[in-house]
Amino acid sequence: MSSSMYLVDQFLAVWPTILALDLARYLIAAGLLVGVLCAFARPLASRRIQQRRATFADRQREFGFSLLTVLVFSLVGFGVYFGSKHGVFRIYSGELPGTGRLLIELAIFVLLHDAYFYWAHRAMHTRWLFRRVHRLHHRSRTPTPWAAYAFAPPEALLEAAIMPLAALLLPIHELTAFLFLTHMILRNVIGHAGVEMFPSWWLRAPLLRLVTTTTHHDLHHSHGGYNFGLYFTWWDRWMNTEHPEYAIRFVAAADSRSRLKLSEEENAR
Repeated sequence: MSSSMYLVDQFLAVWPTILALDLARYLIAAGLLVGVLCAFARPLASRRIQQRRATFADRQREFGFSLLTVLVFSLVGFGVYFGSKHGVFRIYSGELPGTGRLLIELAIFVLLHDAYFYWAHRAMHTRWLFRRVHRLHHRSRTPTPWAAYAFAPPEALLEAAIMPLAALLLPIHELTAFLFLTHMILRNVIGHAGVEMFPSWWLRAPLLRLVTTTTHHDLHHSHGGYNFGLYFTWWDRWMNTEHPEYAIRFVAAADSRSRLKLSEEENAR
């Protein structure tokens, strides 16, 4: 069998499974959160971050481009699979590593992705790249969970690049990769929920306050030039790109009494 035929044979045998897994991850995570937001719409109404509501057209666009991103992710995923089988990438399978090693692999992967995302995100906000790569995602000014993967194809490719990059640098068990991708989509849909999902005391906890909240990313969608971080707040703090009213806006969304006070102050201005 020629090398090209072997590649086609492998693609047809493996890629549909990768596509199905990527699609299932997105549909389950986003769909479940949308279901929760609908089922508990009344008690969660006080936790809405913005007054503006996403339109049906917004949701259609988010869902359509997210499906396109799933396709891009699956193609990159096949490339990583194929490269790993031929010694290019360091994804390994077989016997599960110990719990300690698994957690260390996952932690390093998440930290690497957080740093990669921050700087790639900053780059995408330069004028040239924003117009050509990132503008589509910011059409979701009031995002919904369906916006988690709502990228133009060039941005989808840039987002997917963390997997081959990490697999070049780190030995990663298949289970670690699965857990990482699951963590990624869960954090992504929560960040685009439009409703503050974290408790009002979150920013008062010294370690937990380093973890981004829904308000953190929602402010990026509504104000653009702030809050570029993905999982953690430290890059925004170090680079002075955290929104100056982040803490106030978070508490206003998470605590209805604070929201009322903030609204009264804004009306008095």
